[in-house]
Amino acid sequence: MDVCNDKDRFIKVMLDFQNEIEKGLNITINLEEIEQLKDVTEGKFSKGRFKDLLVKKISIHAVFKYIFIRMAEDVLKIVNSKFNISGINNWNEMSKNYRGEYFELYKLACEDLRRSDQTRELFETSMYDNYILKLQTLIFNNKNDNYFEKLKEYDFKSLDPNTAASLFDALYPSEYRSILQNFMEESKITTHQMNDLGLL
Repeated sequence: MDVCNDKDRFIKVMLDFQNEIEKGLNITINLEEIEQLKDVTEGKFSKGRFKDLLVKKISIHAVFKYIFIRMAEDVLKIVNSKFNISGINNWNEMSKNYRGEYFELYKLACEDLRRSDQTRELFETSMYDNYILKLQTLIFNNKNDNYFEKLKEYDFKSLDPNTAASLFDALYPSEYRSILQNFMEESKITTHQMNDLGLL
C-alpha cells in the first residue's frame, strides 16, 4: 500500500500504535521503580509527572525504531525484510512455533542493525529498550489488535519527505521536544531521524 495515497490513515495508524505503547507502559511501569530514578530523587519532577514524560519518551523511541527498521528493509536494503508483508509471511512460515510472536522478530531486526557499521550507534541498547521488553505480550505479541500486522501492508519506499515530516511532527509534537530531548538519556534513533528531516 502506498503511504502517500493513504497518508491520513497511515499517520492515524502510527499514532494509534504509539498510543497503544503508551497504554502498555502505563500498565507495566510502576511508581516504585520510578522512585529509583535520579531526576525523581533529586526533586526535579513529581513521580507522576516523571512517569508521564518517561512513558512519552519511550513510546517515541519505540515507534521511531520501528520506522527505521522498516526504512532499513524497504529503502536502504541493509537488513533482510522482517516487518513488511514478505518478512512477516516468511517469519510465520519458517517459525511455526513462534508464529505471531513479533517480539522475537523485533529483537532480530535490532540485532541486525546493531551489527551493521552504518547503524550500530543508533541501535546500541539504551535504558528505553529495557522498558520495551515489558511490552512483549501487551503490544508485540497481541493476537487481537496487532499493529505489526496492520502496518505490514504499507510500503515504506513510498514514504516521501513531506509525509515523513508530517508523521514525525505528529508522533513527536513540538510542545514535547524541548523537554524530552534533554530528559534522561538521549534517544539516538529519535535525534537521528528528527535531524534527518530538519525538525530538531
